[in-house]
Amino acid sequence: MNPIKSHSGIQEPLPPTPRRNRLNEAATVVCSGREVTPYYHNNSPLLDLPELTQLKIIRCLGLREITRLAKVCRYFRYLVKQNNALGRAWNRRFPSPHLYQLKAAIKTKDEQQLRDWLAPFANKGTIESLIEHRKNIHFPVQLLFTNSQLMSLCREFELVETLEITHGERVYEGSFSPDGLHLVTASSDHTAKIYCWEANGSWQEKATITHDRLVYSAGFSPDGRYLVTACHDGTAKIYGLEDHGSWEEKACISHKGPIISATFSANSRRVVINSFYNTLKIIGQRDNGSWEVEDTFHRNWITSAKLSPDGRHMIILSSLDHVVEIHGQLAAGLWEVTSTIQLKAPVFLADFSADSCHLVLSTNRNHAAIIYNLQADGLWKEMDRIEHDNLIESANFSADCRHVVTACKNGMAIIHSQNAGSWEEKACIEHSEKVTSASFSADCQHVVTTSDAIAKISSLQADGSWALKARIVHQDEVVSATFSADACHVLTASVDGVVKIYGLETNGSWLKKAVIQKETELTAASFSPDSRNVMTVCKDDTVRITELRKKN
Repeated sequence: MNPIKSHSGIQEPLPPTPRRNRLNEAATVVCSGREVTPYYHNNSPLLDLPELTQLKIIRCLGLREITRLAKVCRYFRYLVKQNNALGRAWNRRFPSPHLYQLKAAIKTKDEQQLRDWLAPFANKGTIESLIEHRKNIHFPVQLLFTNSQLMSLCREFELVETLEITHGERVYEGSFSPDGLHLVTASSDHTAKIYCWEANGSWQEKATITHDRLVYSAGFSPDGRYLVTACHDGTAKIYGLEDHGSWEEKACISHKGPIISATFSANSRRVVINSFYNTLKIIGQRDNGSWEVEDTFHRNWITSAKLSPDGRHMIILSSLDHVVEIHGQLAAGLWEVTSTIQLKAPVFLADFSADSCHLVLSTNRNHAAIIYNLQADGLWKEMDRIEHDNLIESANFSADCRHVVTACKNGMAIIHSQNAGSWEEKACIEHSEKVTSASFSADCQHVVTTSDAIAKISSLQADGSWALKARIVHQDEVVSATFSADACHVLTASVDGVVKIYGLETNGSWLKKAVIQKETELTAASFSPDSRNVMTVCKDDTVRITELRKKN
């Protein structure tokens, strides 16, 4: 498949606009009691418009419409290709923050790295054509789109295991950095291990972070420059990536009791650290690069804390408090209560929308998900309630903030969509057992739900409804179900030791492309940011990386 060229790379004029056939007056006929004059060979009115106007219209179309337009005639096919219309339409499906992360996942620093990265899926002609346009301003989008298309066109993946990480005890977590060049694992053997992807496709260990007790979690900052560990010994360590590629300790924060979580803010400048002993700390990075405590909060039985994506709001969840306090940040870096919500039971689920303007809360008693909107005065106002007849397991917004999906113990996952400021029910996805998870794809066009040994994929239709498109069956409970970053593939992992990978077809169906079989139970699985690798976390204290390649 040849990659799409951008308009700035045009070296030859467009083919002439097809001449419209002169319409000869046709005989008048009678149809259903009325006189009708038929015309034949009537071309599209779009052909009569100036090229600039045609391009403006094309840029308002979606990916599916542009694909169909390219099949109308040679002129439109050439126009679509030369202006990278397909790539730009693909690009528009994703919110800006996610698109930034997609671009960061391009593992190319020079021409040879580009060749090596594309080789598992692209032929020589495609690779060389892309290299020719490497300095083009639209190259990142062009490369992302081409990679997505190449993987989507692949009917079956070849599986190549490239790394096995062994810990002496249970592995709690494994995750990729946002650019996919590093990965980290956290284990009860008191260590977190960092690995780096090399240009030859191998993974090399770069650092081992040692604590005195088990390490609950380890995660990267959104910019990929830092990582933080959370340990049972009451310490959280922040490590930074140096220019020469090593990871160096930047800070060690202590609590009186075990730390159960440590997460970065969206701008990578703050870390929220939660302790078992009712204390939560916010650590901020100073202009000189040091990390210091900005604020400390004390609550009874803190279960978690959520920062809004813009970093301006924070909600602290407690298993005892019926009053929810939403904090806002002051200019000096301290936080104050900006809004108070009185509920009848403690909140145990909370999620901010990507634009930080909506908040969904759920308690453990009233079986409802409550949606709040941020007002101009900084207060949060209740807008809608999504009622269930049992406990809600999860509640998540789509990346475009237009939809929210709730998963319930009653076997229902319900999707609500915004309409003129209110939220209307659009779909109810039924399972025979409790729904354990429900999440949207990055382009907001699909939802995957899990229940017992079943995962279901539902897709958004042109009329706003949602239709069931795939049903993935395992032999035991599904523990992970996630979409790839480009929303073209989904993987499901089960305690039966099986990972199944399905790909989206042009007709909207999902095709099984690979099965990864492990000899032990799985606790988690995920795609790398470029969708080329799958990480599996096993109960035998190992983490494995499996590379996906085109099967010959």
